[in-house]
Amino acid sequence: MKKPRSNSKLDQLPPNQREMLIRWLTEENVSYDDAKKRLKEDFNVSTSLGALSRFYATKCFLMRAGEARAFAELVTQQAKEGGGDFDEATLALVKQRAFERAVAKDGDIDELATLAGIIGESAKLDIKRRALDQTDRRIALLERAEKERDAAKATTENPTLTDAEKMARYREIFGMTP
Repeated sequence: MKKPRSNSKLDQLPPNQREMLIRWLTEENVSYDDAKKRLKEDFNVSTSLGALSRFYATKCFLMRAGEARAFAELVTQQAKEGGGDFDEATLALVKQRAFERAVAKDGDIDELATLAGIIGESAKLDIKRRALDQTDRRIALLERAEKERDAAKATTENPTLTDAEKMARYREIFGMTP
């Protein structure tokens, strides 16, 4: 890339016009052709597509890259804190994808929101899955306790067993060794 000229028209724009050009290129994602037309119509500034490209590379890209890096870090942090069981490779992939979408000239904020939403939903599903597993374990324990209670009750009410036989049977029911 060429070194910017010290007398570049775009670098010498008044701050409000320079900010407007940056906004057109970054937030509105206008093409260089459209930006060139707007510069002429709104500010009476003629420029070339190459000058716009250099301006974007030096002024806009670094700003977008910084914002994209911050967004990618935020998405990754939310994925980690959201309770999702993501391995490091998955988190690195999510971070890279978030960065790429945020820095792309035609990056779609809706796609980024969808990505963040998917991560959030994945974390919610993981939490629900863990709660369901916990409920299943409780049910299994309750069912086991009920079977043990029924077996112990039957042993207690069995008049043919001696006290020693009942004690042996209780140990067997509750998994206790003599």
